[in-house]
Amino acid sequence: MVTRATQIGFILRPLRRGMSRIFEQFEWFHETSNGRIFNGDSFHLISNMRTSSVDLIVTSPPFGLVREKDYGNVQADEYLDWFRPFATHLHRVLKKTGSLVIDIGGAWNKGLPTRHLYHFKLLIMLCEEFGFHLAQDFYWWNPAKLPTPAEWVTIRRIRVKDAINKVWWLSKTPWPKASNRRVLQPYSSSMNDLFPVSTNGTDLRL
Repeated sequence: MVTRATQIGFILRPLRRGMSRIFEQFEWFHETSNGRIFNGDSFHLISNMRTSSVDLIVTSPPFGLVREKDYGNVQADEYLDWFRPFATHLHRVLKKTGSLVIDIGGAWNKGLPTRHLYHFKLLIMLCEEFGFHLAQDFYWWNPAKLPTPAEWVTIRRIRVKDAINKVWWLSKTPWPKASNRRVLQPYSSSMNDLFPVSTNGTDLRL
């Protein structure tokens, strides 16, 4: 969602009257009962949205890579300055109970077998400069990633491939709207054996 190039914004619920005028200038190419997918300049879109009008923003911005890509990624050393204008509006449009989820990958330092810290610096900037709270952090494991950089992973064999993205769940307050009941998993048989049962036979599991 957050690039100045042509990107996709997904609106999850029917648009209010004032909001619909904003989105009329953007091309949409898919619609469901839950909303529409728009194609346009995401910075222009979000900068025109009303304050405190969004419940959830999920985005995977272009990573701060060392090598330039066709889609116009920003250099890792310049990433914070590039992201600041987006952060201002991301914080502004979120409701008090809203959440911002960022999926972002890491980068290697140019010519060295060491990792760049830009995505960790981004997290700290969002919290310390813009007032976001880190509700929780996750890791997306992708075993299909290529073994790069080849120099360190497959030639010299002094590093292993980078197979994860960081996922930052950020919120405007320590108490964003959330529930883990939709992602609960059944207890395993071994876990069930650990739960005590009261003297009257009542199951004490929560």
